[in-house]
Amino acid sequence: MARPAPAVTRALQIIDLLVAHPDDHFTISDIVRRTGISLGSAHAVLNELTASGYLYRHPAHKAYSLGPALVTAGVAALKQHPAIAVATKAIEHLAADLCADVVVTAPTPTEIIFIAVANTHSQFGPGFREGERVPLVPPFGAVFMAWAPPEHVSDWLAHSPMPEAIDGRRAASMLAAVRTNGYAISLASTTQRALGDAVLALTDDPRQTRLRTSLGALIAAVGREDEYELTAVDPERTYDISTIAAPIFDSDRRVLAAIAAAGFPLGLAAAEVVDCARRVRACATLVTKQTKGRLPT
Repeated sequence: MARPAPAVTRALQIIDLLVAHPDDHFTISDIVRRTGISLGSAHAVLNELTASGYLYRHPAHKAYSLGPALVTAGVAALKQHPAIAVATKAIEHLAADLCADVVVTAPTPTEIIFIAVANTHSQFGPGFREGERVPLVPPFGAVFMAWAPPEHVSDWLAHSPMPEAIDGRRAASMLAAVRTNGYAISLASTTQRALGDAVLALTDDPRQTRLRTSLGALIAAVGREDEYELTAVDPERTYDISTIAAPIFDSDRRVLAAIAAAGFPLGLAAAEVVDCARRVRACATLVTKQTKGRLPT
């Protein structure tokens, strides 16, 4: 295993904080308080990031914000991943169509990142925010893992905080349903909402050690719920939906990103659930085709 690079980790912590709060400016005291980085280390990293243009320091207020070098990096990244740019535009129409909150997400080896958020159209929505991160551990991320190689699925399961709740057979059934349907549906619950609040609070202040410690327990509690991931819709039932997500594929038929919708009213009829899921899937499929991605065969 590669040795950690503390300076790199600190720089990423600072950039992630500013990305999650694009309308705000932070003094060095704010950054130290939010991240837990020591004052000396923060000063050294901020100087380097500012000198290279990745951060901007206001000459009067002495507060930091994202710099022009990150704009250049973002433009270059969008050229390499045009589906992200197309999806960012597409979700505005989808959000209005569904009266929902819609976000484009993408996976890293350990997390799910909220990349682009549409204008909110739901009075029930969670209020997605760009830069939020959710651990990529079961039961989260089924839309990314359904088409992943077996070894990636094994790694995903190995990082589960509740291995007794998500066994291989249950996970295989869940992922098979996502592949068959072309979308993933998760159900709302009190525990799930508490988890969402915890993730949002940690985005605001990553230094909350007690809250970060409780995150694993909340994920485990969600995983133990029998119907967190809805694998089949009963036409006689109504549902409280948390999230509907559908994949965007690249030219190698890998899941590059996903479009996720939330903020639905409680008690949706089965037909309404399926209709919403198909609209999310249709949007993701259109983005895939418009950007020369290929659907799995």
